[in-house]
Amino acid sequence: MSDALRDTKGETMKTVLMALAGLSLAGPVQAGRNDDEAAIRQVANDYLASWSAGDGKKMTALLHPKVVRRSLPAAPDATLVDINAGALVAATAAGDGKPVAGEKPPLAVNVLDVYGNAAVAKVTGSQWVEYLQLGRVQGSWKIINVMYGARQ
Repeated sequence: MSDALRDTKGETMKTVLMALAGLSLAGPVQAGRNDDEAAIRQVANDYLASWSAGDGKKMTALLHPKVVRRSLPAAPDATLVDINAGALVAATAAGDGKPVAGEKPPLAVNVLDVYGNAAVAKVTGSQWVEYLQLGRVQGSWKIINVMYGARQ
């Protein structure tokens, strides 16, 4: 066998081994991302469920204590309305999110991005859209910021 052919076979073998090593590492990374996306989706769905049911206790468990929910009014000259964790929990417990007769339930939860301990999810309702910023805090995903906007 010529030296050139032996070198080509050696390089091919190295390439195959490197590809296999990469695949073996990609599996756990993808599995971890899928687990995170499922956990984030669960938090977003629980957020919707607690808001719709008026369950302030459940809402408290989902929120980071420093969460801020910002509402962006539809009017172009209106200002942002901010509420903190306590106000969001109180509004939930007061039933502010309970659906009125004939109102459709939320339409969708989409995990838009996950990067390390940070994530963004979009929650779409019949009359509004919310973007949730989440963070993994002490091993659990918590909602850290919410941007709410009425659908136009």
